[in-house]
Amino acid sequence: MSAPSLLLTLICGTPRLAEAAYRAGVARILVDLERLGKAERQAGRPLFISDYGWEDAAAVRAVLPRGSFFIRLDPWHEHSTDQIERAIDLGADGLMLPYFHDAQTALRFAERVDRRAVVVPLVETLGAVGDLPTLLASDLIGEFHVGLNDLALDAGHANLHSLWGHALLDTIAQAARDAGKPFGVGGVADPRTAGMPVDPAGIIAEHPRLGSTRALLGASFRRSHGDAPDEARMADAVAAIQQSYAAAVARASADARS
Repeated sequence: MSAPSLLLTLICGTPRLAEAAYRAGVARILVDLERLGKAERQAGRPLFISDYGWEDAAAVRAVLPRGSFFIRLDPWHEHSTDQIERAIDLGADGLMLPYFHDAQTALRFAERVDRRAVVVPLVETLGAVGDLPTLLASDLIGEFHVGLNDLALDAGHANLHSLWGHALLDTIAQAARDAGKPFGVGGVADPRTAGMPVDPAGIIAEHPRLGSTRALLGASFRRSHGDAPDEARMADAVAAIQQSYAAAVARASADARS
C-alpha cells in the first residue's frame, strides 16, 4: 500500500522550472494570470502578485504532459468567457476561478468551461464559504482550493497564519466531507526550511487533520529553486514534504483510534 501524499501545485511561468518541478514530483503547474482587482485588495501586504502573461502560459504548456497544466484566470467579469476560451484553446487541463462571493458565480464559470477542463474554485471570501454546500452539490465542481491570503483579508485577520487552527477552516472542511469532494488549503513548504514565520511541519500536519489532500508550494519553494532548477534537489524537497505529510496522516489515524 503506497504512502498517502499531497497533490502539489507550483505557481510558475517559467518553462525550465515548470518542467523540472513536474519531473521532481510536482503534480500540477499553475500559471497565474489573475490581475483584476488583486493589487488593490492586497495593497499594503507583502503578497505575491504574478507578472506572468499568455505567452508564458503557452511556453509552459509546451513542456508539460497532459493533465498537469493549470491556469488561474481573473475573477468573473465581462470578459471571462473570452479568457476561458483562450485558455482552453491553449490546452489548459484545469482552470482556477479566484475571488467569487457566491455559488452562482462559480457555477456560471463552470458552465462556460463545460467540462473541457477541471474547474478549481478558489474559496477566499466569506460569501464563498457560506455558499460552499450549494457549490459542492453541483456535479460541475469536483474539487476546490482555499486561498488563505484573501480569505484572511475578507475575514479581518491580521495575516493568513491566524487562519490555521481557526474554526473557519473547520467549517470549510466539514462542507467538503459532507459533499465527499477533495480540497486543498493554502501552501506548504519544505519542512526543513528555517526562518519561516510558522513551522512548515506544523502547517503540513494541519492538512490531514482537516482532510485536505492538496496544497500549493509556497513562495519559499520558488525562491529556493527558481533561479537554477536542480531536479534532484527539487525532488528531495518534494520527498521531504510528502514524508512529513505521510507521518502526519499516520499520527492523525493513531489519534483517531485511541
